[in-house]
Amino acid sequence: MRRTALLTVGVLCLVPNTARAQEGSDWARVAGGALGLYSGAVLGSMGGLVPCSQTYAGAWCVQAAGAVGGAIALGGGIYLGGVDEDAVTSAARGAGYGLLIGSAAGFVLKEAVPRLGWNDVVAGGLIGTAIGASAEGAALGLAAGSVVGGVLYLTVPSFDLPNSAGVALTGMAVGGIGSWIVRSVDANSKRAADPISFSIRLKV
Repeated sequence: MRRTALLTVGVLCLVPNTARAQEGSDWARVAGGALGLYSGAVLGSMGGLVPCSQTYAGAWCVQAAGAVGGAIALGGGIYLGGVDEDAVTSAARGAGYGLLIGSAAGFVLKEAVPRLGWNDVVAGGLIGTAIGASAEGAALGLAAGSVVGGVLYLTVPSFDLPNSAGVALTGMAVGGIGSWIVRSVDANSKRAADPISFSIRLKV
């Protein structure tokens, strides 16, 4: 009889639990913003190198590109951290992989090219970190930029290989920076679409 009563109370105490699979946090906002700022600034500067070198603005143009890229990715990173802590953790993990890959590539180049030194190894690691934090978007942007640059190289006589490489780098920068916004919007949409979970709680 007692067991039946407890079971009945338990079933009647079936209540909705609105806990979601995706959650943001204050530390994730800070980490996402910092990572986005760094990644966006480096990618923006890289993407602006070739185009800016063909203008009178020069170094100022590169700095402006880095500042704009950093600001966009900063906002995306903060928003991403507010809706999905795991996504920020994943971005940080990608940045770590990028650091290792970039440093390893820099070391190989240092050994192969006598004029390169340890500062180039460090630079490779820093660039790899920025790319790794937004690897998917950067890869897609690089692929698209390479296609566009290749087509322009084959069809426009005055468009040389450096310009083609510049278009590829710009594509990588746009893809990587834009990925911070895309991921934050996507994470928010997924969180909003999560079904409400239920749990049985026995009130005593």
